Order: sequence, then structure tokens, then C-alpha cells
Amino acid sequence: MTIPRYDTHICLVSAQATPNFIPALDSRFRPKEVILLVSVDMQERARWLETVLKQRGIAAWSRPISDPWSVTRTQEEILDVLLKCDGKSVALNVTGGTKLMAIAAQDVFREARKPVFYVHPERNEIVPLFSDDERFVIEERVKLPDYLSIHGYRELGRDTREFPARLHILCEEFIKDVERFAKPLRALNSLAHQAKGSLRARLVGRSDDAERVRELLAKLDRYGLAKVSGDEIVFLDENARFFANGGWLEVYVAGVVSDLPDSSHIQDVARSLKVESPGKARNEIDVALLVANRLFLIECKTKYLNGQGEEGPGAEMLYKLDSLAALGGLNTRGAIVSFQTLKHADRQRAKDLGIKIIEGGQLRNLGDHLRNWMMPGG
Repeated sequence: MTIPRYDTHICLVSAQATPNFIPALDSRFRPKEVILLVSVDMQERARWLETVLKQRGIAAWSRPISDPWSVTRTQEEILDVLLKCDGKSVALNVTGGTKLMAIAAQDVFREARKPVFYVHPERNEIVPLFSDDERFVIEERVKLPDYLSIHGYRELGRDTREFPARLHILCEEFIKDVERFAKPLRALNSLAHQAKGSLRARLVGRSDDAERVRELLAKLDRYGLAKVSGDEIVFLDENARFFANGGWLEVYVAGVVSDLPDSSHIQDVARSLKVESPGKARNEIDVALLVANRLFLIECKTKYLNGQGEEGPGAEMLYKLDSLAALGGLNTRGAIVSFQTLKHADRQRAKDLGIKIIEGGQLRNLGDHLRNWMMPGG
């Protein structure tokens, strides 16, 4: 199959940056330059995209569209851009922009007998329009750092620590008996939090689940994470303390995702992903994934979220996920994976916000729930 290659891609900037970026990733289709046609309200998004394209070694600049609601005016401005590309091979990426901009650009290019293509972002395909050329799959796939950058965010870091495979078995033991260990794990969270820095925490007070707490501590000893010494619990190291403080669920979720049968759709997975917004606000996401050029954000919680009133910690977590939708444009999706059962008000609020909840006993079939939520056609 012969893939046509063009010196210049002319793109229409919209809230969805991915379709304008991914054609430049394939060495067979990579242009020398990208010209971004930009309406006034899309100038900042164009700057983000332009910056990342230049970092990839592709010349990029913007050309204004003064009135995207006027087809005639837009056609004139696009024709002017096209005339200035005389002597170059040029193609129109018609995926973005407003519908009127796309119609105007398409008409100009068809009149000039220039190629037009559409990007199917979920299938990672280039689809030629009005020609007999075959569609083809883009070879390289975007990763989280570039994906975040074209949406104005910056990756500051991620947790790359590796944990022994045997600890995955411990996670499965917790989840197998999720109802049995729900309350004891709250106590463990508290102890691990208190041990930050010193790796030690005092075992004080009575617990209604003292027997199960002792069983839980015995598991930590058996798996080499912590020991009970007198009236203290002593964690092996900071990794062990992090794991006991709820980090185990992050590690487990990321592992389940990577082991899904159709994980070839997954482009990138990150744990404890730290990001910075265009306004310099910083956030951390427990698990972030790119699947078929869509961003999925997962918050993993082992502690009890039933705070006082309607605006407790569960609501705060939901609002955080909802606010982070800007990380990846309109198609970003969020989920909460909670070892504890959420209260009714939080479940309803999640439904209203379009946030997936996987809780309690549902974790026994976590892989199925995640696949149905994430995978194309799931």
C-alpha cells in the first residue's frame, strides 16, 4: 500500500487537539509543516498544539479565521492560505474546527482539487475523502506527556516504583474478602498515615474488629511489609508504608488494566501522575490511562469517604475528577474505584457527573468493569 505524503497539513483548531496532532506521529505521513486555522476563541489551544509540534521537529504556525460563522469570509481566508502554499503539496485535515469552518475549508480544497482527509481518533486511522486512496492506521501512538501538552497541561512526574509480584496476591486476598476487611483496612490506613516519616505507629485504643485487625497485621508480616513490635507497628520501608496506606489499590488497578485481554488498545498507563495546569495549579491522579486516544482518570480509595453532610470527602473527590476533565478535552472520562461502599448521595452525584463507580464487592470483577468502561465497543 502506498501512503501519500504531503509537505503541509492545514488543520482546523478545535477543543479536540488529538486529531490534529496524531497524523504528525507517523513517519510515513509526517508533514514538514502544519498550518493551524484558528478562530479567536481557540488561540490558546493553537499555541499549545503549535508548541508540541515544534518540539517534534515540525514547523508550525497559526493563521486567524476572523469570523468562523461566515462561510464566505472563511473561504476567502482559507483560499489565501492555500495560495501562499503554491509549489508545495498540501492536504486539508478536516477533522476539527466548527462545522461551518469544516464546510468552508472542504469546499475550497475540492474546488482546488487538493486532497482532504479525516482522522478517526479512536481507531487511530487516516481516512481520505473524495478519493480512491485507502484509509490506513497510524503507526505511532501518542503517550501521556504529549497528550497532556497539546491540551495545555504538563506532566511533572509519575510513580515508577515496582512492587514484587507476590504483593498482587495480597491485593487479591483483600478483594476476595472485601466485606470482611473493609473496617480493618480503615484502621490500617490510619496507622500507615501516622507512620509517615518514622515508619512507626502506636497500636492504641480498642477496635470492634480487633480480631480482624490482628489478622490483617499478620498478613503484612507474612508478606514482609511490617511487623508488630510491642505496642507499635513498624513498616519495612517507605514503599511498604505507601502500599499499606492505600497505595496497594493503585498498584492493583494499574496491574489489572495492563493485564486486560485487549490491552493493545492501551497507549500509556501512569500511577500517581502529577500534572500542572495552564494556570500552574497542581494535581495528582491515582491512575491515568490513554486508551484509543481517549484519557481515562481513576481515583483509588481504600478509606471510608462517609464524611459529615452532603459535601464530604466523597463529594470533594467527585468534584476533583470532574474538574480534571480539561486534561484531555471533551472525551475525558473519570472513575472511582473504592474498596469501601460509597453513600447514596455520592453515587447519585457521580451519576449526574458521568463518573463511573466501582465499589465494594464489584472489585472482585474489576477487570470486567474496567474493560466495559474503557475499551472501544465495551
